[in-house]
Amino acid sequence: MSQAIADKAAIEFDRVPEFLSGLEAICGPYQWGRLDVLVLPANFPYGGMENPNLIYVTPNIVIGDKSLCRVMLHEIAHSWSGNLVTNAEWQHFWLNEGLTVFLESRVLKRLFNEEFYALLMEDKVKELRTSIDD
Repeated sequence: MSQAIADKAAIEFDRVPEFLSGLEAICGPYQWGRLDVLVLPANFPYGGMENPNLIYVTPNIVIGDKSLCRVMLHEIAHSWSGNLVTNAEWQHFWLNEGLTVFLESRVLKRLFNEEFYALLMEDKVKELRTSIDD
């Protein structure tokens, strides 16, 4: 990773401490000690991937306006819903993702205004309808 990307990522993800605090207020203390972020090459096939102590992200979410910082919040939320508590079988993986999206939305509601939260929920309802239709 170039220094330029590292510098941009540091600015893009400067709300990580707020995200972590917001999640701790809901879920309790972060159990994994240190939390690091690794920006991988652009061909990393996911926006992000959580692991205890380490979140992988693609540089494709480092776009300069922080509009995709929700990906980081989502991955941090997996530190509780996925790494501490998870589904026993893959057929119930939707529980893991569902709880993570719920936690993500709760933190966004705390950090942003009601209008933003309402738009987010409208978008989530559209996603749900598309998933049901598919």
